[in-house]
Amino acid sequence: MGYVAGIGGANIDLHGRADGSIVLRDSNPGQLHLSMGGVLRNVLENLARLGVPVQLASVVGDDAYGGMLRAGCEALGMGTECLFTLPGQRSSCYISLLDGAGDMLVAMSDMHIIKQLDADFVRRCLPMLNGAELVVCDANLSPAALAYLAEHCTRPLYLDPVSTRWAEAVRPVLGRLDTVKPNLLEMEVLAEMPISSHADLDAACDRLLATGLRQVFVSLGADGIYYKGPGGALHGAARGFDRLVNATGAGDAAMAGIVWAALHKLPPRETLRCALAAALVAISGEDTINPAMSAGAIEQMKKEYLTWT
Repeated sequence: MGYVAGIGGANIDLHGRADGSIVLRDSNPGQLHLSMGGVLRNVLENLARLGVPVQLASVVGDDAYGGMLRAGCEALGMGTECLFTLPGQRSSCYISLLDGAGDMLVAMSDMHIIKQLDADFVRRCLPMLNGAELVVCDANLSPAALAYLAEHCTRPLYLDPVSTRWAEAVRPVLGRLDTVKPNLLEMEVLAEMPISSHADLDAACDRLLATGLRQVFVSLGADGIYYKGPGGALHGAARGFDRLVNATGAGDAAMAGIVWAALHKLPPRETLRCALAAALVAISGEDTINPAMSAGAIEQMKKEYLTWT
C-alpha cells in the first residue's frame, strides 16, 4: 500500500467546560482540554490509526502550538516534509467555552495562517501529492489553491467542504474531484438548491455527478449517510446505537473510512459501511479522535449496529 497525502488545515483545539453555571467577566472553575485538530489533520490521524501511511501538507507558526502540532503528528507516524513552519506567524487555534451542561457559551478561532495555503503552497507540495495513492483535501485552501490543486494533481482527489462558507469555493472544481463528503447544509450550497426530501437529496446528488464528479457521500447526522455514484444510490444508518459519548469527530472519521475502503478497492456498499462504522467508533470515545480506532473496531461496529433503509 502506498501513502495517502492530505492537504489542508491543522490546528490546536482548546475546550473549556465549567463545573457549573458560568459567571461572565469572572474566573470560573472548570476543566480545560487541549488537543490537535483540523478537519484534514483529523482525517489523516484516523487513517494513521488504521495503519495507513500518511503525509500531511499544511502550515504552522513558530510558536508553542506549532511545535506541539509537529511533534504530535510525527509521534503518530505522519510524514511532515510538507508541514511548513512560518516565522512570525501564529499557529491555527480554536477555543470554545462550555457551561456545566455542555452547551457552548462562546467560541473563537484564530486561523489567519490558513491564508498561507495558497496556490504557491500547493505548487511546493505537488511532487509529494502526486506520489500518493490518493489525495485528501479540505476547503480551507483558498479558491485559487483549490483550482491549482484540481488542475495539477494527478491522483484521485477526495474533499471535505468543512463548512457552508467554504463550500462556495468548491463548486467551480467539482468536476475535477473524485469524491466529496458534505453534510446536508453543505450539499445545498454545492448543488445550489434546497433539500427537504429524499427526492431533493437524490436530485442534488445528480447535479453534482453531472459535473464529472465520480461519487458523493452526504452525512445526515443520526440518519446516517446517503451515497450516490457508479454503484447507484445507497442509504445506510446505524441500528440501536447506544454508545454515543462525543459526536464531534464523526465526519472526519467517516471520510477516513471512505478513503480506507478505496485503498482496499471495496465496492460502494462496503465503502458506505466502512464510513458509517468508522463514524460510530469515533463517537463512542471521549476525544474527537478515538484512540481505539482500528480495522478491528470498524468490523465490530459493522456487526453490531449497521442496517440499511
